[in-house]
Amino acid sequence: MAQRGRKSLAATSAVSLPALAESRLQPSLHLSDPEINVWIRLVNDNPASSFTETHRDMMEMYCRHVVQARIITTQLEAFELEWLSREDGLKRYDRLLTMREREVRSASSLATRLRITRQATTDPKTVGRAHNNLAREKKPWEID
Repeated sequence: MAQRGRKSLAATSAVSLPALAESRLQPSLHLSDPEINVWIRLVNDNPASSFTETHRDMMEMYCRHVVQARIITTQLEAFELEWLSREDGLKRYDRLLTMREREVRSASSLATRLRITRQATTDPKTVGRAHNNLAREKKPWEID
């Protein structure tokens, strides 16, 4: 039975509100702390609906490759240049560079598949227009 008389403010404003907290894909429990940090940065940098449970495996692999590339880069930064004069030092340096390249390629491939690269997230027309609107330096013969 309907209520008689004027409707109260509470009755008229009872509209279903969307949930305040966005549900984002949570990191897997078996990821390490640095991998979880990469995961959180990746998920928070994209709309909440970007990643679903289907993306979990590829995202885990992406996070692992990024962290491994950082570890290898740390090893390369600690490498002493004088070690290059020895045969084993040169081999180790080459091996570290090869390993880092492999990790970066894998991460880049996964980023492309996850559509998180700049190329996948920006409209080419917009990027081109922004590039055309950049202030240009005057050419030497245009200077007064």
